[in-house]
Amino acid sequence: MELKDQVAVVTGAGKGIGKVIAEKFFEEGAKVALWDVELGLVEELSKTLDKTNERTVAVKVDVTNEEDVLNGVSLVLRKFERIDILVNNAGISRHKPIEEMTLEIFEEVIKVNLTGVFLCCKAVVPIMKKQGRGKIVNIASLGGRTGRPGVGVNYAASKAGVIGLTQTLAREVGPYGIYVNAIAPGPILTEQTRQYPPEVFATWNVGRAIQKDGLPEDVADAAIFLASKRSDWITGVTLDVNGGIYIK
Repeated sequence: MELKDQVAVVTGAGKGIGKVIAEKFFEEGAKVALWDVELGLVEELSKTLDKTNERTVAVKVDVTNEEDVLNGVSLVLRKFERIDILVNNAGISRHKPIEEMTLEIFEEVIKVNLTGVFLCCKAVVPIMKKQGRGKIVNIASLGGRTGRPGVGVNYAASKAGVIGLTQTLAREVGPYGIYVNAIAPGPILTEQTRQYPPEVFATWNVGRAIQKDGLPEDVADAAIFLASKRSDWITGVTLDVNGGIYIK
């Protein structure tokens, strides 16, 4: 087991990529704090994963609210006494052409996708410093790497910001034994993306080298690697998980 007895916080764990990351971390032996703004989703996941309620805790957290984040951290420490891994997965998208995008819509996406990452990192870094070790994995996006069809400027800016935050924070906290990396997934088949017509999803995959659709499990496997000791000489990196759509 790659993550045996490690305590992991996964934000946006109620569905999609975050849910699969939480499930896979649990399978790898981690104790998992399931954070989501929709408490019912993570409570259900907690019951499904952990009948004894010994290795999971479901917490309602709005990552844009600093008080919520700090309360969530306190609950995790109360139950598990440490935090070894943080996966910043919570995110939203509100795609509109720029002339139709209000400032409110722009700022809403930035607040969840970028400010939320900042607040969660800010809350756990002091804990990881005291422990002398920690792993932070931020979920960015191919949309933050390069211009893509169907990606709003708000989403692209937020995810590019996550990549920049990852690089700078890695240098800042590396001397304390804290690793900070990101994953930039390409188009992933989730409950949300399956609602789009197949021809739309196909346009997102133009130029893909590997003829296999991306799945949440592909992102989760990358997260396990970056959260484990196998990546102990890697920090400040954004790992592209996109089947070769973007090759640099």
